[in-house]
Amino acid sequence: MTESDVELEEQSLRKLPARAYLVGALTQFGVGLYSPFLQAYLIDMQVALRGIQNFAEQGAFRSVGNFAPTVLQPVWGATSDRVRNTKAFVAFGAMTGLLVVYMFLWAATPLEMIFLYAVQSILFSIQIPTWLSLVGGLMDESNRGDELGKLGLATNIASLSATLISGFIAVLPSLVPFLRSLLGEFGPVVFPIHLDEQAFREAYYGPFFFTAVVGIISSLLSLTIKEHPKSGDGPRKFPPIHRLLSQQGDFRRFCFIAVFFSFAMSMAWPYFIVVQKSWLNNSNLEIAIASAVMTLSAIIFTVPFGRLSDRVGRKPLILLGRGLLFLVPIMYAFAQNVYYVYAANILAGFCTASGMNAITAYIYDIAPEEERGSHVAVYNTFTGIVYLSGSLIAGLLGQLILVTFGSEFLSVFAMLLLSGVLRFFAAFFYLLIREPREYSSTLWLELRAHLPGRRHDADIV
Repeated sequence: MTESDVELEEQSLRKLPARAYLVGALTQFGVGLYSPFLQAYLIDMQVALRGIQNFAEQGAFRSVGNFAPTVLQPVWGATSDRVRNTKAFVAFGAMTGLLVVYMFLWAATPLEMIFLYAVQSILFSIQIPTWLSLVGGLMDESNRGDELGKLGLATNIASLSATLISGFIAVLPSLVPFLRSLLGEFGPVVFPIHLDEQAFREAYYGPFFFTAVVGIISSLLSLTIKEHPKSGDGPRKFPPIHRLLSQQGDFRRFCFIAVFFSFAMSMAWPYFIVVQKSWLNNSNLEIAIASAVMTLSAIIFTVPFGRLSDRVGRKPLILLGRGLLFLVPIMYAFAQNVYYVYAANILAGFCTASGMNAITAYIYDIAPEEERGSHVAVYNTFTGIVYLSGSLIAGLLGQLILVTFGSEFLSVFAMLLLSGVLRFFAAFFYLLIREPREYSSTLWLELRAHLPGRRHDADIV
């Protein structure tokens, strides 16, 4: 094949349109405005009301955040596959899911906050599998990893920018009074004045409010994407979880393999914010920076890993990402200052860039074209159930240790260490997944090509 033939083949590949990048970036910008601060908001609420934290509530909160976005994803994914109008679901999910974030400011108790978070997560879950199904139909299989990597780069940059902006908003005391005055008589309605123990809410007004505004803009723009027509000769039945998980094959194998690592991974999630807020007394700006450095790390490696997965396969990248994640909770457990957190989050971003896009591409590879949304949704629901149990059990165990020994440090340290150990052993189960096709290179050959004094035909970025 000549060089001109290669160029012609590359030009013929379907690539994501610019509008898909814009919508994806805007949506993740909205998510980046609020998501890094939700647990901090809950902890501030607990301390304001009772003067102490409750690990059981924090575990329940993370469980809701893990499970609620996934519980109805098979419904949304299958319905969008059936009606062949995916972008309408994307628009509705983005608008309603991000609008409800603004209502968090009116949660009076942690239980109300958990309930509102469940509602918001369920609504936003409409967008998740339908968006993945929409973009999956806009690109070819041979360049899927590369395109997902580029999309991940754009969305991660947007999320990074939003998180940093939110961090500065949180420590900018003049913003909320300015917005109140700007809105005139509606100012105190949109941004109620809180005194005494409720004053902590002021720092969250800006991020939550702008999340709702971005959600509206993103949803309207998503309606303008030209959707690639799907094949009309495939099955159009609703594929229930039981059917997809009962059929022998690569998809069921992958879902069951994910059980062990997903449980171990989610056990640490309720405690990361405790290290930042309680152990290290980090400000919201420092929490934002910690989230931003993780996103920046993911940005740096997303596109190279996406292109690499198109050449060496999805399995090596999944193994790399999952195999190193055990270090993150251990680094948090031994954190002496905020720089330990930054280092752990940089590693987490690297692992996310390696594993997450490869997982999505792998599901695309093994799923029929007309049921991609359903397969992604079922996988997310299945792992979401595991995430729920992991975070909930970890929260209850942490609270039990706290009540029994009276030591918050021991509770948090023990759960982070347990999560790290379980992650280490659970990562080995990913050796059992099977690639659906052959690839042109291997991870070892690609690494050898970049060793000093070595050359290889592969051209890895």
